[in-house]
Amino acid sequence: MFDNPSLAGLGLLCTTVAFAAVERIRHGGLSTAPRLDPDPAPLRRAAEIAYDYARARKLPLAAIAERRGAAGDPVAWFENSLLKAVPVAAQSVASGSVKVLGALARANMHAVPNGIAKSAGGEAAYCDPTVSARDFKAYLRWARSVW
Repeated sequence: MFDNPSLAGLGLLCTTVAFAAVERIRHGGLSTAPRLDPDPAPLRRAAEIAYDYARARKLPLAAIAERRGAAGDPVAWFENSLLKAVPVAAQSVASGSVKVLGALARANMHAVPNGIAKSAGGEAAYCDPTVSARDFKAYLRWARSVW
């Protein structure tokens, strides 16, 4: 087709880029991942956005949340998933100080309607949990990789 090898390489590159763009549009559009507003955002709001994102893109986590989440509340599943997966800042009910909960602290905690509790049905130990935009983006990248 092309006599010059550099033109052939350019043609191949253009074809590859065009094919990649068509595939991206076909599998989810050119839109980027949703942004958190404000930054940091409340944990519940981040979970709502993550669930809507997963459902719109037909990610497996949306179906898992609908099956395993509390009856009629797959957002609660995403809330707990976010809590386990990324750092969450929250205000201690006892002292009033704000701290970022590490992975070990979050491992046994559960999101409850009024904050974060140390057990599934327990009283909130932390209130006003928030997630940073950076950590939320990392969570969405992980969510896209789950099969």
